[in-house]
Amino acid sequence: MKHHKAFCTIITNNYFSWALSLYDSLQKFDEDIILYVAVVDHTFQDHYDKILGKNIKIITLNDLGNIGFAKEIINKYKDQLNILRWALKPIVISKCLDFSEKVIFTDADIYFFNSYQFLFDDLDTNNVLLTPHWSPKTPAKNKVEYETIFKNGIYNAGFIGANRKGREVIEFWAESCYTFCGKNAEVGLHYDQTYLNLLPIYYDNVLIVKHKGCNIASWNIEVCERTLDPTTNQVKIIDQYPIIFIHFTNVTIDGILKNTDPLLKNHLLEFNNTMIKNGFRDIIKERLAYFERLVKEQNETAWDKLVKRIKLVYYKIRY
Repeated sequence: MKHHKAFCTIITNNYFSWALSLYDSLQKFDEDIILYVAVVDHTFQDHYDKILGKNIKIITLNDLGNIGFAKEIINKYKDQLNILRWALKPIVISKCLDFSEKVIFTDADIYFFNSYQFLFDDLDTNNVLLTPHWSPKTPAKNKVEYETIFKNGIYNAGFIGANRKGREVIEFWAESCYTFCGKNAEVGLHYDQTYLNLLPIYYDNVLIVKHKGCNIASWNIEVCERTLDPTTNQVKIIDQYPIIFIHFTNVTIDGILKNTDPLLKNHLLEFNNTMIKNGFRDIIKERLAYFERLVKEQNETAWDKLVKRIKLVYYKIRY
């Protein structure tokens, strides 16, 4: 059955709860939205009981065989599931375009807080959508993030939209990922991501999404300043943009919990509660416990560290 629009994501089996949470955030703003979930593990775990009554369609590696470069990518990266997952993004988008006229790919650690319909509307007149990282444009405020944009890419590969006219662009991305999907700082390659730098140059109708409420994350905290509207008590970006979606990487989560990004605490809480509801562990509790362990380790005496090392050696020999 063909559909007008759909989202897709790609995961390993153990992250199915993330896909369910992504779907929940999407469904709040469109009850009919479809989410395609590609699972890259070679031994597929049955998740069909979890999607009863939901507009979620599961895609396995076997479903991708007829897409250009699918078999080559699967064979090349079959023993590196993370790289396989990244390299297969354009393949999954292309597969979903068989069923839907417009497809938006997002990483599974993305969560939506406001309507995204305007992004699909943008695909009426544009063939591909990209979101900039919005890293600082000078090193003054955050030298690390400023330099990262030159190493990791201008656009974030956790989000890309395409319509059927954009297939040529997606096929270029797939071939690039097959050729090399790794890290080579000397020539400016960073897995699947830096290839996106070329798209607005070599292809027409590639839109750079300038809505700064899209793809909020740790890397854009300076440029996409979080502000509180005193009238509505809603968090906005630079007093103007509502937050459309947040990219909850570990660094983003840690920044919120450490109060370097405090205005996103309620957003993190909603995301975490949805994850728990869908069977994942309590991420907030887990990260706070991790911080506590780090503090304890930093405060350990030299004697404590020596005893720990001796115990570790003993247990390795004993067991």
